[in-house]
Amino acid sequence: MFSYRYIIGDTLENLFTRYAWRFLLLTLGIFFLLDLILSFLGEFEDLSSSYSIDRVLFFLFYTSLDALLDIFPLSAIVSTIICMGFISDSGELIAARVSGKKLSWIIYALLKPVIIGIIFMLISWQYFIPGLQEKANTYKFEPQKLSSEYKEKWVFKNDRFSKIIIDQGEAKELKIYDLNENGNVDKIISSKNFSIDEKSWIIKKANDYKNKSRVPDLIWNDPPKVTWKYSERSLKHLSLTDNFQYWQSINEVADQNKVGYEFWKKLLEPISLICLIVFALAISLRSIGRNKSVDRFVLGILIAFGFNLLIKIFGNISLIFGLSAFWGIILSSITLLFFGIRIIKRV
Repeated sequence: MFSYRYIIGDTLENLFTRYAWRFLLLTLGIFFLLDLILSFLGEFEDLSSSYSIDRVLFFLFYTSLDALLDIFPLSAIVSTIICMGFISDSGELIAARVSGKKLSWIIYALLKPVIIGIIFMLISWQYFIPGLQEKANTYKFEPQKLSSEYKEKWVFKNDRFSKIIIDQGEAKELKIYDLNENGNVDKIISSKNFSIDEKSWIIKKANDYKNKSRVPDLIWNDPPKVTWKYSERSLKHLSLTDNFQYWQSINEVADQNKVGYEFWKKLLEPISLICLIVFALAISLRSIGRNKSVDRFVLGILIAFGFNLLIKIFGNISLIFGLSAFWGIILSSITLLFFGIRIIKRV
Protein backbone atom coordinates (compact mmCIF):
# COMPACT_ATOMS: atom_id res chain seq x y z
CA MET A 1 0.00 0.00 0.00
CA PHE A 2 2.80 2.41 0.89
CA SER A 3 4.71 1.70 -2.31
CA TYR A 4 1.54 2.19 -4.37
CA ARG A 5 0.90 5.56 -2.74
CA TYR A 6 4.54 6.50 -3.10
CA ILE A 7 4.58 5.80 -6.84
CA ILE A 8 1.01 6.61 -7.89
CA GLY A 9 -0.19 9.01 -5.21
CA ASP A 10 -3.72 10.01 -4.22
CA THR A 11 -6.16 12.23 -6.11
CA LEU A 12 -4.73 15.54 -4.90
CA GLU A 13 -1.13 14.53 -5.58
CA ASN A 14 -2.09 13.35 -9.08
CA LEU A 15 -3.72 16.73 -9.69
CA PHE A 16 -0.48 18.49 -8.79
CA THR A 17 1.48 16.06 -10.98
CA ARG A 18 -0.79 16.87 -13.96
CA TYR A 19 -0.14 20.56 -13.35
CA ALA A 20 3.59 19.82 -13.29
CA TRP A 21 3.39 17.91 -16.60
CA ARG A 22 1.49 20.78 -18.18
CA PHE A 23 3.97 23.45 -17.15
CA LEU A 24 6.99 21.27 -17.95
CA LEU A 25 5.83 20.50 -21.48
CA LEU A 26 4.87 24.14 -22.06
CA THR A 27 8.20 25.46 -20.80
CA LEU A 28 10.14 22.80 -22.66
CA GLY A 29 8.27 23.61 -25.86
CA ILE A 30 8.94 27.35 -25.57
CA PHE A 31 12.65 26.93 -24.85
CA PHE A 32 13.01 24.28 -27.54
CA LEU A 33 11.33 26.49 -30.15
CA LEU A 34 13.64 29.40 -29.28
CA ASP A 35 16.68 27.12 -29.38
CA LEU A 36 15.55 25.67 -32.73
CA ILE A 37 15.19 29.13 -34.26
CA LEU A 38 18.63 30.20 -33.04
CA SER A 39 20.17 26.91 -34.23
CA PHE A 40 18.59 27.32 -37.65
CA LEU A 41 19.94 30.85 -37.96
CA GLY A 42 23.36 29.61 -36.92
CA GLU A 43 23.33 26.77 -39.44
CA PHE A 44 21.93 29.11 -42.10
CA GLU A 45 25.22 31.02 -41.99
CA ASP A 46 27.08 27.85 -42.98
CA LEU A 47 25.06 27.27 -46.14
CA SER A 48 27.14 26.22 -49.14
CA SER A 49 26.84 24.17 -52.29
CA SER A 50 27.36 20.97 -50.27
CA TYR A 51 25.39 22.09 -47.20
CA SER A 52 21.99 23.01 -48.59
CA ILE A 53 18.70 23.87 -46.88
CA ASP A 54 17.47 20.28 -46.92
CA ARG A 55 20.71 19.12 -45.28
CA VAL A 56 20.32 21.83 -42.63
CA LEU A 57 16.83 20.55 -41.85
CA PHE A 58 18.04 16.96 -41.59
CA PHE A 59 20.95 18.04 -39.39
CA LEU A 60 18.59 19.92 -37.04
CA PHE A 61 16.22 16.95 -37.01
CA TYR A 62 18.89 14.49 -35.89
CA THR A 63 20.30 16.90 -33.31
CA SER A 64 16.88 17.88 -31.93
CA LEU A 65 16.93 15.25 -29.18
CA ASP A 66 20.34 16.45 -28.01
CA ALA A 67 19.06 20.04 -28.00
CA LEU A 68 15.98 18.97 -26.05
CA LEU A 69 18.12 17.30 -23.38
CA ASP A 70 20.34 20.38 -23.16
CA ILE A 71 17.42 22.61 -22.25
CA PHE A 72 15.62 20.06 -20.07
CA PRO A 73 17.35 21.02 -16.75
CA LEU A 74 16.55 24.71 -17.25
CA SER A 75 12.96 23.89 -18.26
CA ALA A 76 12.54 21.58 -15.27
CA ILE A 77 13.68 24.26 -12.80
CA VAL A 78 11.59 27.05 -14.30
CA SER A 79 8.44 24.95 -14.77
CA THR A 80 8.57 23.52 -11.23
CA ILE A 81 8.92 26.99 -9.69
CA ILE A 82 6.04 28.34 -11.82
CA CYS A 83 3.87 25.31 -11.03
CA MET A 84 4.42 25.71 -7.30
CA GLY A 85 3.58 29.40 -7.65
CA PHE A 86 0.42 28.55 -9.59
CA ILE A 87 -0.98 26.20 -6.94
CA SER A 88 0.01 28.73 -4.29
CA ASP A 89 -1.74 31.60 -6.07
CA SER A 90 -4.87 29.50 -6.66
CA GLY A 91 -5.12 28.55 -3.00
CA GLU A 92 -4.69 24.81 -3.69
CA LEU A 93 -1.39 24.72 -1.83
CA ILE A 94 -2.99 26.13 1.31
CA ALA A 95 -5.94 23.76 0.97
CA ALA A 96 -3.59 20.80 0.64
CA ARG A 97 -1.59 21.86 3.70
CA VAL A 98 -4.79 22.34 5.74
CA SER A 99 -5.99 18.87 4.70
CA GLY A 100 -2.83 17.40 6.23
CA LYS A 101 -0.56 17.14 3.19
CA LYS A 102 3.10 17.58 3.99
CA LEU A 103 5.00 20.02 1.84
CA SER A 104 7.53 17.28 1.04
CA TRP A 105 4.78 15.13 -0.54
CA ILE A 106 3.57 18.10 -2.58
CA ILE A 107 7.08 18.77 -3.86
CA TYR A 108 7.49 15.07 -4.67
CA ALA A 109 4.25 15.18 -6.71
CA LEU A 110 5.64 18.13 -8.69
CA LEU A 111 8.94 16.32 -9.25
CA LYS A 112 7.48 13.14 -10.77
CA PRO A 113 7.59 14.46 -14.38
CA VAL A 114 11.15 15.67 -13.80
CA ILE A 115 12.21 12.24 -12.50
CA ILE A 116 10.73 10.55 -15.57
CA GLY A 117 12.50 13.09 -17.77
CA ILE A 118 15.81 12.40 -16.00
CA ILE A 119 15.47 8.66 -16.61
CA PHE A 120 14.79 9.32 -20.29
CA MET A 121 17.77 11.68 -20.40
CA LEU A 122 20.17 9.04 -19.04
CA ILE A 123 18.84 6.39 -21.45
CA SER A 124 19.21 8.80 -24.38
CA TRP A 125 22.79 9.70 -23.45
CA GLN A 126 23.69 6.04 -23.34
CA TYR A 127 21.88 4.66 -26.39
CA PHE A 128 20.51 7.37 -28.69
CA ILE A 129 22.61 10.54 -28.70
CA PRO A 130 25.93 9.08 -30.01
CA GLY A 131 24.26 7.45 -33.02
CA LEU A 132 22.02 10.44 -33.79
CA GLN A 133 24.98 12.83 -33.67
CA GLU A 134 27.01 10.68 -36.06
CA LYS A 135 24.03 10.56 -38.41
CA ALA A 136 23.62 14.35 -38.18
CA ASN A 137 27.29 14.90 -39.00
CA THR A 138 26.90 13.05 -42.30
CA TYR A 139 24.59 15.84 -43.47
CA LYS A 140 26.78 18.74 -42.33
CA PHE A 141 30.34 17.62 -43.02
CA GLU A 142 32.02 16.24 -46.09
CA PRO A 143 32.57 12.45 -45.93
CA GLN A 144 36.35 12.79 -45.94
CA LYS A 145 36.14 15.14 -42.97
CA LEU A 146 34.14 12.66 -40.95
CA SER A 147 36.76 9.96 -40.94
CA SER A 148 39.93 10.38 -38.94
CA GLU A 149 43.02 11.24 -40.93
CA TYR A 150 46.51 9.76 -40.72
CA LYS A 151 47.76 10.21 -37.15
CA GLU A 152 50.47 9.03 -34.81
CA LYS A 153 49.76 8.17 -31.18
CA TRP A 154 52.69 7.98 -28.77
CA VAL A 155 52.61 6.15 -25.41
CA PHE A 156 55.36 5.21 -22.97
CA LYS A 157 55.88 2.55 -20.30
CA ASN A 158 58.74 0.48 -18.88
CA ASP A 159 61.56 1.98 -20.97
CA ARG A 160 59.52 1.57 -24.13
CA PHE A 161 58.21 4.25 -26.43
CA SER A 162 55.40 3.02 -28.66
CA LYS A 163 54.05 4.72 -31.74
CA ILE A 164 50.69 3.64 -33.14
CA ILE A 165 49.96 4.83 -36.66
CA ILE A 166 46.23 5.44 -37.15
CA ASP A 167 44.53 5.83 -40.51
CA GLN A 168 40.80 6.15 -41.14
CA GLY A 169 40.15 5.58 -37.44
CA GLU A 170 41.99 2.23 -37.29
CA ALA A 171 45.43 1.25 -36.02
CA LYS A 172 47.49 0.28 -39.07
CA GLU A 173 51.07 0.00 -37.83
CA LEU A 174 52.86 -0.34 -34.52
CA LYS A 175 56.44 0.64 -33.69
CA ILE A 176 58.05 -0.07 -30.33
CA TYR A 177 61.29 1.68 -29.35
CA ASP A 178 63.18 -0.29 -26.67
CA LEU A 179 65.63 1.78 -24.65
CA ASN A 180 68.77 0.42 -23.00
CA GLU A 181 70.05 1.38 -19.55
CA ASN A 182 71.76 4.45 -21.00
CA GLY A 183 68.51 5.72 -22.49
CA ASN A 184 69.52 5.01 -26.08
CA VAL A 185 67.39 3.16 -28.59
CA ASP A 186 68.30 -0.52 -28.55
CA LYS A 187 65.58 -1.90 -30.83
CA ILE A 188 62.86 -0.56 -33.09
CA ILE A 189 60.22 -3.25 -33.42
CA SER A 190 57.80 -2.67 -36.27
CA SER A 191 54.69 -4.66 -37.22
CA LYS A 192 51.44 -4.35 -39.14
CA ASN A 193 50.00 -7.52 -37.68
CA PHE A 194 49.02 -6.87 -34.08
CA SER A 195 46.12 -6.61 -31.64
CA ILE A 196 45.76 -4.20 -28.74
CA ASP A 197 43.63 -4.44 -25.61
CA GLU A 198 43.87 -3.21 -22.03
CA LYS A 199 45.64 -6.32 -20.67
CA SER A 200 48.14 -7.18 -23.41
CA TRP A 201 49.47 -6.39 -26.86
CA ILE A 202 50.01 -9.32 -29.21
CA ILE A 203 52.56 -8.53 -31.93
CA LYS A 204 53.18 -10.89 -34.86
CA LYS A 205 55.39 -10.83 -37.95
CA ALA A 206 57.53 -8.11 -36.45
CA ASN A 207 60.88 -6.77 -37.65
CA ASP A 208 63.68 -5.03 -35.81
CA TYR A 209 63.91 -1.91 -37.96
CA LYS A 210 67.20 -0.79 -36.42
CA ASN A 211 69.10 -4.08 -36.52
CA LYS A 212 67.48 -5.26 -39.78
CA SER A 213 66.40 -8.60 -38.31
CA ARG A 214 63.28 -10.66 -37.80
CA VAL A 215 61.70 -10.63 -34.33
CA PRO A 216 59.78 -13.58 -32.84
CA ASP A 217 56.13 -13.04 -32.02
CA LEU A 218 55.83 -11.37 -28.66
CA ILE A 219 53.19 -10.53 -26.03
CA TRP A 220 53.47 -7.31 -24.04
CA ASN A 221 51.57 -7.82 -20.78
CA ASP A 222 50.44 -4.81 -18.75
CA PRO A 223 50.99 -2.41 -21.67
CA PRO A 224 50.44 1.37 -21.64
CA LYS A 225 46.94 2.73 -22.04
CA VAL A 226 45.87 3.85 -25.50
CA THR A 227 43.17 6.49 -26.11
CA TRP A 228 43.04 6.64 -29.91
CA LYS A 229 39.73 4.79 -30.03
CA TYR A 230 37.68 7.79 -28.87
CA SER A 231 39.96 10.65 -29.83
CA GLU A 232 37.89 11.71 -32.83
CA ARG A 233 34.59 11.94 -30.98
CA SER A 234 33.19 14.80 -28.96
CA LEU A 235 33.08 14.20 -25.21
CA LYS A 236 29.60 15.64 -25.13
CA HIS A 237 28.27 12.98 -27.49
CA LEU A 238 30.03 9.96 -26.03
CA SER A 239 27.80 7.42 -24.34
CA LEU A 240 28.25 7.03 -20.59
CA THR A 241 30.08 3.71 -20.98
CA ASP A 242 32.36 5.05 -23.74
CA ASN A 243 33.04 8.14 -21.67
CA PHE A 244 34.02 5.96 -18.70
CA GLN A 245 36.25 3.68 -20.80
CA TYR A 246 37.91 6.69 -22.43
CA TRP A 247 38.49 8.24 -19.01
CA GLN A 248 40.08 5.06 -17.65
CA SER A 249 42.35 4.65 -20.68
CA ILE A 250 44.01 8.08 -20.56
CA ASN A 251 47.61 8.40 -19.41
CA GLU A 252 47.95 12.19 -19.20
CA VAL A 253 46.62 13.57 -15.90
CA ALA A 254 45.26 16.81 -17.37
CA ASP A 255 43.28 15.01 -20.08
CA GLN A 256 42.13 12.39 -17.59
CA ASN A 257 40.75 15.09 -15.28
CA LYS A 258 38.94 16.75 -18.17
CA VAL A 259 37.26 13.54 -19.34
CA GLY A 260 36.53 12.46 -15.76
CA TYR A 261 34.81 15.77 -15.08
CA GLU A 262 32.58 15.30 -18.13
CA PHE A 263 31.69 11.76 -17.01
CA TRP A 264 30.75 12.73 -13.47
CA LYS A 265 28.86 15.77 -14.66
CA LYS A 266 26.63 13.53 -16.80
CA LEU A 267 26.24 10.74 -14.28
CA LEU A 268 25.43 13.08 -11.38
CA GLU A 269 23.08 15.28 -13.39
CA PRO A 270 19.95 13.65 -11.82
CA ILE A 271 21.15 14.29 -8.26
CA SER A 272 22.31 17.81 -9.08
CA LEU A 273 19.04 18.72 -10.80
CA ILE A 274 16.82 17.43 -7.97
CA CYS A 275 18.93 19.24 -5.37
CA LEU A 276 18.81 22.44 -7.41
CA ILE A 277 15.02 22.28 -7.86
CA VAL A 278 14.48 21.83 -4.11
CA PHE A 279 16.72 24.82 -3.44
CA ALA A 280 14.96 26.90 -6.12
CA LEU A 281 11.53 26.02 -4.69
CA ALA A 282 12.70 27.00 -1.22
CA ILE A 283 13.92 30.40 -2.42
CA SER A 284 10.71 30.92 -4.39
CA LEU A 285 8.42 30.05 -1.47
CA ARG A 286 10.43 32.17 0.91
CA SER A 287 11.04 35.33 -1.09
CA ILE A 288 8.38 35.66 -3.81
CA GLY A 289 4.82 36.66 -3.03
CA ARG A 290 1.60 35.90 -4.86
CA ASN A 291 0.85 36.60 -8.52
CA LYS A 292 4.48 37.09 -9.54
CA SER A 293 4.98 34.55 -12.32
CA VAL A 294 7.54 36.70 -14.13
CA ASP A 295 9.65 36.94 -10.98
CA ARG A 296 9.53 33.16 -10.60
CA PHE A 297 10.52 32.69 -14.25
CA VAL A 298 13.53 34.99 -13.89
CA LEU A 299 14.49 33.37 -10.58
CA GLY A 300 14.50 29.91 -12.17
CA ILE A 301 16.78 31.04 -15.00
CA LEU A 302 19.18 32.84 -12.64
CA ILE A 303 19.42 29.86 -10.27
CA ALA A 304 20.02 27.44 -13.17
CA PHE A 305 22.84 29.50 -14.67
CA GLY A 306 24.27 30.26 -11.23
CA PHE A 307 24.37 26.57 -10.37
CA ASN A 308 26.13 25.69 -13.63
CA LEU A 309 28.76 28.26 -12.73
CA LEU A 310 29.01 26.82 -9.22
CA ILE A 311 29.47 23.31 -10.61
CA LYS A 312 32.36 24.51 -12.81
CA ILE A 313 33.99 26.37 -9.93
CA PHE A 314 33.73 23.44 -7.50
CA GLY A 315 34.78 20.98 -10.20
CA ASN A 316 37.89 23.00 -11.08
CA ILE A 317 38.77 23.51 -7.42
CA SER A 318 38.58 19.76 -6.78
CA LEU A 319 40.87 19.13 -9.76
CA ILE A 320 43.36 21.73 -8.54
CA PHE A 321 43.62 19.94 -5.21
CA GLY A 322 43.96 16.57 -6.95
CA LEU A 323 40.48 15.33 -6.00
CA SER A 324 37.97 13.63 -8.26
CA ALA A 325 35.45 15.91 -9.96
CA PHE A 326 32.86 13.69 -8.27
CA TRP A 327 33.45 15.45 -4.98
CA GLY A 328 33.20 18.94 -6.44
CA ILE A 329 29.86 18.19 -8.08
CA ILE A 330 28.27 16.12 -5.31
CA LEU A 331 29.32 18.46 -2.49
CA SER A 332 27.95 21.55 -4.26
CA SER A 333 24.66 19.71 -4.91
CA ILE A 334 24.29 18.45 -1.33
CA THR A 335 25.10 21.94 -0.01
CA LEU A 336 22.23 23.44 -2.00
CA LEU A 337 19.92 20.61 -0.91
CA PHE A 338 20.81 21.22 2.74
CA PHE A 339 20.03 24.93 2.55
CA GLY A 340 16.89 24.23 0.52
CA ILE A 341 15.51 21.82 3.13
CA ARG A 342 16.36 24.23 5.96
CA ILE A 343 14.49 27.05 4.21
CA ILE A 344 11.47 24.86 3.35
CA LYS A 345 11.09 23.78 6.98
CA ARG A 346 10.67 27.43 7.94
CA VAL A 347 8.03 28.14 5.29
